[in-house]
Amino acid sequence: MKTSTRLILMLTVTVSALMLLASFLLSREREALLNRSAREEVKAHALTLQSALEEDFRTCRTFDLQQLINRLSQNRGIYGVLLFDATGQAVLVSDALKTKDISYVEEARKVIASNQETDVERRIKDEDVISVILPLQGDSRYRAVEIAQSISYVHEDIRRAQRDIILTTVFVCIAIFLVVTFVTHFNLTLPIRELLGGAQAVGRGDLNYRVIVPRSGGEIRQLAREFNRMADHLATQRAAATREAEERLELERKLRHSERLALAGKMAAGIAHEMGAPLQVIDGRAKQILNQTEASIEMRQRNLTIIRSQAERIARIVRQLLNLARPYTLQLSDIDLRQLLAETLELLETNAAQAGIQLRRETGPAVRVKADPHLLNQVFMNICLNAVQTLTLRRKSDGYVRTEFINDWEDKRGRHFSAVKVIDNGGGIAEEHFPPLFDPFFTTREIGQGTGLGLSVSRRIVEEHGGWIEAANNDEGGATFTVYLPHNAADFTGLPPQQPESAAEATAQDDAISQQT
Repeated sequence: MKTSTRLILMLTVTVSALMLLASFLLSREREALLNRSAREEVKAHALTLQSALEEDFRTCRTFDLQQLINRLSQNRGIYGVLLFDATGQAVLVSDALKTKDISYVEEARKVIASNQETDVERRIKDEDVISVILPLQGDSRYRAVEIAQSISYVHEDIRRAQRDIILTTVFVCIAIFLVVTFVTHFNLTLPIRELLGGAQAVGRGDLNYRVIVPRSGGEIRQLAREFNRMADHLATQRAAATREAEERLELERKLRHSERLALAGKMAAGIAHEMGAPLQVIDGRAKQILNQTEASIEMRQRNLTIIRSQAERIARIVRQLLNLARPYTLQLSDIDLRQLLAETLELLETNAAQAGIQLRRETGPAVRVKADPHLLNQVFMNICLNAVQTLTLRRKSDGYVRTEFINDWEDKRGRHFSAVKVIDNGGGIAEEHFPPLFDPFFTTREIGQGTGLGLSVSRRIVEEHGGWIEAANNDEGGATFTVYLPHNAADFTGLPPQQPESAAEATAQDDAISQQT
């Protein structure tokens, strides 16, 4: 139910109830007034008749009492006139009555005995009447007189008055309902409907909408003004926010452009550094072949071998760049991660033994996944070689690289993964190196000692398998790289790649890959 309807009903019902209560009280008061007026009228007739009779009794005038009381009873409302003897018996009555109809004589006897007037309500011939009984002096035959007045006309007056009051009340209630409806409609319903439309328009984003301010004063007018001020303020704020957003977008575009330029410059610098050295070697060896025409065949073969090795080095760098840009075609097969890691570590045993680094393998049941073994071998080779080379550079006599496996790990989406952890006890990863850890050409090695492409390529390979790589520092020192791979091919899509937790791990991997290449 609408607020205006509830308000109209509440006001109408309240006012109607008050009007009905007032009408009831007024009707009761009118009834009492009419009864009192009727009694006073009867008493006035009775006193007049008493005075006339007593005066005639004293002057001994003779007149026809029957004719007198008959004429008196013809007055409006006078039902009948009665004269009582000393015993209280009705001895003379007006024409409308008969003596036998009068059976109530106790009141008359009391009046005669006490010489005090009284008024009573009684029934005479099935008629309710109001009677006034007065004592008479000066005659022995008639000792009391009674004038009875019918109450029916009083009741008729009362009913007429009640009907008038009810009609007036109904008319007033209808008038109040119409007035309240009119006033509420124009002073409450329409302004509230206008405000509601404005709120809906603003909610839809139309900040140019303005409500009509009512002419009448009051809180609704003030509310409409404040609503329009709010809309003006919101429109101003939105315009400012739009300008600020456009400026921010423009700055972001410029920043992205700068970042792209920086990345392109970084890649160009990395490529220049990586290709510059082998190109210089090739140029130098080619000049020797051209200038030293009398050199021995062994020298020429040696120079050509060096030129070829440097060309292969350039080709490897180009292949790594292509691997970053093009999608992989996975050749999936059922593999055991423990066996794959064992084969990877076996390739590094010579380098690790020369540096005094222990390669610790975790034994246990097979950890099987569906993956491309050649691409995963490249991933684990990059990570393990990175760890070995980091420990070699730090010259730790108690250095080690160990592996751990998680056979079945379930994420919040209900997908199952296997994980491989490569843990070393080196110096860990610096905090500032975590954000760019997997960026192309990011490396902490000296120029010429690594391309910085290893971790980028490794992450691409793992993501193509539907997994991700995490990097973190160990509490006891060193870093841990964790590679998550899904069990099922159905989990290869829909998994967002996660950033590594430890950028130092990525740096270590990047260094290892650079050494490998």
